[in-house]
Amino acid sequence: MGEYIARPPRAGAAGRFLRDEGGSVTAFAFFVFLMMLLVGGLALDTMRHEMVRARMQVTLDRAVLAGAKSSDAAQARATVEDYFDKAELAQYLEAERDADIQIYLNSARVAARASGTLDTYLMKLAGVETLDVGGVSAAEVRVPKLEISLVLDVSGSMGGTKISRLRDAAKQFVSTILEKSTPGNAVISVVPFSWSVTPPKTIFDTLAVDVTHNYSTCLRFREADYGHATLTSGKSALSNGVPVDQMIYTSLYGGFDNLNDSWRSCFTDEYMQFLPYSMNETALHAKIDSLQADGNTSGHDGMNWGAALLDPSFRQVSAELINTGEVDASLSHVPSDYNEPETLKVVVMMGDGANTTSYFFDKSSPKYRGKFSDLFEVKFQDREFKYAYHIYKHRIRYDESKCGHPRWECVYEADGPEESVYYLRYPWGDWYYSIDDNRWITDHDFDDLEHTLDGYISTEQLSWEMAWGRMSPSWYEDITGDWSPWNDYVGSEYVDGYAKDSRMRDVCGATKTHGVVVYSIGFEVPVGERAEQVLSDCASSSSHYYRANTTDISAVFNSIAANVQNLRLTQ
Repeated sequence: MGEYIARPPRAGAAGRFLRDEGGSVTAFAFFVFLMMLLVGGLALDTMRHEMVRARMQVTLDRAVLAGAKSSDAAQARATVEDYFDKAELAQYLEAERDADIQIYLNSARVAARASGTLDTYLMKLAGVETLDVGGVSAAEVRVPKLEISLVLDVSGSMGGTKISRLRDAAKQFVSTILEKSTPGNAVISVVPFSWSVTPPKTIFDTLAVDVTHNYSTCLRFREADYGHATLTSGKSALSNGVPVDQMIYTSLYGGFDNLNDSWRSCFTDEYMQFLPYSMNETALHAKIDSLQADGNTSGHDGMNWGAALLDPSFRQVSAELINTGEVDASLSHVPSDYNEPETLKVVVMMGDGANTTSYFFDKSSPKYRGKFSDLFEVKFQDREFKYAYHIYKHRIRYDESKCGHPRWECVYEADGPEESVYYLRYPWGDWYYSIDDNRWITDHDFDDLEHTLDGYISTEQLSWEMAWGRMSPSWYEDITGDWSPWNDYVGSEYVDGYAKDSRMRDVCGATKTHGVVVYSIGFEVPVGERAEQVLSDCASSSSHYYRANTTDISAVFNSIAANVQNLRLTQ
């Protein structure tokens, strides 16, 4: 029987591993593996965190930028929420805080915040269950200045309900613009027009004008003056300084010293003067409330003045208005340069009908222009008797009856203001019509007024420009039977509606080339006819032209105000 030899039991794999000298390397590798797993988990969770954070931040940035273009705070917040809903991040968007959203007409600031927690995957092995994620973003869109010319048709066809509704709509437009603007950053000019446009006296005096009378401030522009946005006349470096013609003040119809007719060439009433560069809501409302409907239509002149009030060359005019206290001193920069990046210039042009004909006396062959008219002004003054004295004996008597004696001289002193009476010369003979006495007198009697008119001071032959400010061509014909002035006035240098249409298109085009935004409103104008075509052509685009009637004119002005706001915030 063989000998039994005892053997130790076989070692298992673990045992061999522990006795194997290479096991120490493998243990280290296992440790490294565990560490790599932990680090990888950290990297994975960190990457997930950064992806969510970046996605959240991008959504915030895009949301607030879009919200800043909204017309009001509610719309801005709704825009922000909509962006987060579509990005499936709505659960992270925080509630709106005070002052997060501030929407004005000329500026907007929208801020938003997002925050939340993100569950980890492998970082849990290190005891990190969640990671905080969040972001904040704000967008500010700002156009600090707004210059508006509100050009309004107040011709006779605007009477009744139309002018009343226009006043309400224009006042609401002004209030909207000012209320949604930072104080001092929106300036509005109100330019009413009918036969012509009436500038304030300060502006008239500042411009280079060929002054021929003192009745009115209306100006007559040359055809070429409508081909650019400047007014041409003036003393500034941006103007050529060529004096513009003063429009003759008269009326097609009317009696002597009674030219307050709808057919007068210039309306001198205060309500017709335009109001330049105002930031005062009360003053703007008062101007609009004062508007009255009368006269024919010259939309080309309304637009010409509206454009000029936005042109940088008018800074000399605004400076003079500041000097006289008519414009706030803070507006020395108005009108700003066209290339000023933070200024929006706007014209709102409203018309209710086609342009009509205006009349002018012939200047090229001036039979009824210049010196030596047929009208004479005779001045006199009431006198009070003081005393009579004898020319030889130097005796003084306080007896006015002595004045009739050849050897007595009487002394009188002026008593009261100077007064005038007028005489119209008959164009074909030596007769003079006494307007006060309503009778004709001979040239001999007229020449002897120095001796026959108590308190006589002087006789002056007026210029035609001064004469027409006293009488109309129709009255002249009634008195003399001479139709020549009438025919000259209505048939020589008239500008008809079609010529005005062309000039209006020219000035609209010129101001638009400088980046001025032009909105136009056709107030109950016939569809597709002349008035609508010209107003539509004047607008910056077809979408900038609005049709309106008495029931929706306010809605149209409100729409333009909102459009101006959106336009400013997307500049």
